[in-house]
Amino acid sequence: MKSSNTSINKISELMQSERISGLRAKLFLEERYASIEQAHIVTEVYKQNPGLPVNILRAKALKAALLGMQIRIDQGELIVGNRTAGIRGGVIFPESGLSWVDNEIENLKTRPQDKFGVRAEDIKEFREEILPFWKGRTLEDVLDERIGDEMRLIGKVAKINQTDHAQGHICPDTKLWLKEGPSGILKNAKAHIAAASGEQAQFYEGIVIAMEGASAFMNRYAELAFSLKDSPGYKAEEMLELSRICAKLAKEPPETFHEAVQSAWFLYVLLHMESNASSFSPGRMDQYLYPFYEKDKNAGRLSLDKALELVQCLFIKFNHIVYLRSSGSARYFAGLPIGFNVALGGVNKQGEDASNELSYLFLRAQEHLGLPQPNLSARVHKDSPEYFLYRCSQVIGKGSGMPQLFNDEAVIPALINRGISKEDALNYAIVGCVELTTMG
Repeated sequence: MKSSNTSINKISELMQSERISGLRAKLFLEERYASIEQAHIVTEVYKQNPGLPVNILRAKALKAALLGMQIRIDQGELIVGNRTAGIRGGVIFPESGLSWVDNEIENLKTRPQDKFGVRAEDIKEFREEILPFWKGRTLEDVLDERIGDEMRLIGKVAKINQTDHAQGHICPDTKLWLKEGPSGILKNAKAHIAAASGEQAQFYEGIVIAMEGASAFMNRYAELAFSLKDSPGYKAEEMLELSRICAKLAKEPPETFHEAVQSAWFLYVLLHMESNASSFSPGRMDQYLYPFYEKDKNAGRLSLDKALELVQCLFIKFNHIVYLRSSGSARYFAGLPIGFNVALGGVNKQGEDASNELSYLFLRAQEHLGLPQPNLSARVHKDSPEYFLYRCSQVIGKGSGMPQLFNDEAVIPALINRGISKEDALNYAIVGCVELTTMG
């Protein structure tokens, strides 16, 4: 079956590049390790700043981590950034709770599901420095003090799930992030501080600290990319371009497709570093990234092959961040899922079909890679192009179970019936597994 659009037909014929094959293979070759690096940094910040408002303390801890964490760029990467130097590192995050880590840290490498290597020196530091400080200070400890007896009674008749980590389960306003970048959000927060007081002023102060950290984090990648330009195995022109992009994103919003994809990925790295939570979902990426794609393609700066490589580099990065769960949670959520849900197709604000060339590039990326992340979803409706449905069915048939299908004819009226505005309902996305939500 062919569509009437020549470019869309060509997308289904694009081949996977050697770059993408190599990056995909590397994903599974590197051993996974539990990391206490961020836990160490966060603990030091908390020790040095007693009595600060919680949001200021957490913003300082995030900024310190963004400034101090080890970073790395692998050969062939076009999209960079991770919350650990290692691929698929499992992060021990003290603020939410540590009791399960205390019970299981020695057995992470031998447990039945989702094994992680663990270094003897990290176990030693965890037991001697990190755990003693956080006794009675974690969210888990606070909840246990307030409602622990009630939770234990409920636990006798129902499974209280995922108590081993924080919960994200939101679809952030990535479109706003692409419009403003950390510098724009920082500028806006500073403008509000002057007229604010009390907790409101503290709120904006926390944003300023976090965005300063975000910009510094991007600049660190710019400096690293520049330093690698003459290193064996790295292409100088690619490292110089990555350096330019990261430095630009630290101080202004993206303009090109490559810049926009990199900016979006930085946002999701930052969110995971801030809260160690699951299911931060990018939502309708084929919609908010499309203006950048269309502009570059029309200007002759972006080929279909290059656009596919950038999308596939993003998909591989979605698999670089995983979740370190307790053995009990890993039993129910084996396979290291983290809930990056990307939605394709659907309708626009006029109720007309919104699928575009990017929708098909995302489908082709999934067809080639077959990776568990992102959770790829397709919104379908009575006016969905027959070729879009055909390509979705082909990709599903490759065996990954994706894209998942969501029926706009049922979902949109149901959301409106629940009090969601028509505009938001038309623009719905999916969080984590299959949870319907509004964008932003």
